[in-house]
Amino acid sequence: NKVPYPEAVRAVPGMRPPAVWLPYNKMGRSGADLALCNASGRFGPFDGQLMVAEFTDAKVSRVFLEKVDGEYQGAAFPFLSGFASGIVRLLFASDGSLLVGMTSRGWSSLGTKSYGLQRVRWNGVAPFAMLAMRARPDGFELTFTEPVGSGADDTGSYSLKSYTYLYSSAYGSDEINIQPLKIRNVVTSEDRLRVRLTVDGLRELHVHELRAPGVTSSSGRPLDHPDAYYTLNRIPKD
Repeated sequence: NKVPYPEAVRAVPGMRPPAVWLPYNKMGRSGADLALCNASGRFGPFDGQLMVAEFTDAKVSRVFLEKVDGEYQGAAFPFLSGFASGIVRLLFASDGSLLVGMTSRGWSSLGTKSYGLQRVRWNGVAPFAMLAMRARPDGFELTFTEPVGSGADDTGSYSLKSYTYLYSSAYGSDEINIQPLKIRNVVTSEDRLRVRLTVDGLRELHVHELRAPGVTSSSGRPLDHPDAYYTLNRIPKD
């Protein structure tokens, strides 16, 4: 039988939901290796986050994790794309660079090469990006890599919806129970690095997809990627 994933989690004793969903097509189609960024600042501001290899789309995604009630959950962000082949291995080198191992033998990829090894080094300039997305009892708190401009104060600069998937023996599922969510209020921190969104209708065990196309940095830079995907397994109590 096909049932919505939250129903399956609640009905099956011992079933544990994934800490983070990587929505199909939006975050890739075939995730592969994981690497923890432990570069001590030599790979930008992303220490403590996970880099996720994506084979079919030949790219690397980024995952921020936090603990709520002792369990991990968090947000997935697009990060780097355009690699030469399908990515199967990631490793941070001792100099803080990211080594990316690739092959497209046996499966197709957007990368045109049969195989390869590429090294990603930080050029010293951080992208303007959503660094983190944290759950709050009444919404989310976003942290940015640099101060945000005045557009970040406007609720119209954001949109948010939630959805889940069917749990069954079938291969994959479309997004189901899609629900637009109302952002009631926006509060920006004094240093303008954090934005608090007050949201109506948060749903546990659902993906919460955020779009922030109206947000730019204080210097006018657009976000490298204006989207984020938070897996809200538990709503914090405080």
